[in-house]
Amino acid sequence: MKLTRRIRKKLTVDILRLGQKHAEKGDAKSVERVRTGLRLFVRAAFPLRQRLRTNLRCAGFEPDGLVDAYYERAIDQLMQLLHGFRADFDMAELVENFEFDNSFGILERAYAKGKGVMVIAPHLCAYPAFGCVLSSCIRCVIYSRRSQGERKTDITDAIAKIGNVELVYPPKGATKPQRLQVAIDILRQGKILFITPDTPRKPHEGAPVSILGKTAYFPSGVFIMAMRTGAPVIPAWWHYLDGRYRIRFSEPIQLPETGKIRDKAEAGMQQWAEQIDTFLREYPDMWWNWLDKRWTYILRDELT
Repeated sequence: MKLTRRIRKKLTVDILRLGQKHAEKGDAKSVERVRTGLRLFVRAAFPLRQRLRTNLRCAGFEPDGLVDAYYERAIDQLMQLLHGFRADFDMAELVENFEFDNSFGILERAYAKGKGVMVIAPHLCAYPAFGCVLSSCIRCVIYSRRSQGERKTDITDAIAKIGNVELVYPPKGATKPQRLQVAIDILRQGKILFITPDTPRKPHEGAPVSILGKTAYFPSGVFIMAMRTGAPVIPAWWHYLDGRYRIRFSEPIQLPETGKIRDKAEAGMQQWAEQIDTFLREYPDMWWNWLDKRWTYILRDELT
């Protein structure tokens, strides 16, 4: 599994770097040819396909048909990034592939209150583009964990530049309070902060939640920041239908009025986890994390 993970991560970064160089010199048609190559690759990538099939089964899904559906969405995510690297790229090309429904008003009303807004989403396919698309309507800030690899960080920075999105990282070696403070400072400026906090933590570092019949541990800092700043936490979701990604927002997550801060934060995270569970059961092909190492351990009940 460790070898498969290293291969997957290296291939993903290498494809993006090579694709970036190709896209910078090409046009839409030449970049789009990469899609065909990626489809051929994933059809022949038997170890990755088998890993995905096993993880889907462990989560209670029938993998037939779903494996190809997942890879089609994953390829689309990579293609969105590659097109963004083109010298002649126009953000309108990306934006037209997404559509907000009437629930966008939930976000607008929350933003108008001036206390900042935290928009949270699981790692759904197309998540790197979401912040850019949202910023085309209301400017947002993307909070990103600092990657251990410089190449991956360079790609993240390039993506933010493409969409003219403000990107913030915690300082190197930052403690948990320091990481929270970076985000709190953004919210106190009345800005929208986009975070994808469905990356599992070790049991002693996160709040226990239940997703797809499995127990994971999520960082509860999102709701601690909400309580410190008064910023609402609004979940965002999107799925692919008829050639476009359909985006919707849920009402702000309500925390218990009484109790300890930690308990209230954990209750908020469990509410969100329940919403993720419901979404994934309807749109399992949208979850980028099916091949994530940490989620693989959790789905296979191998977490130690």
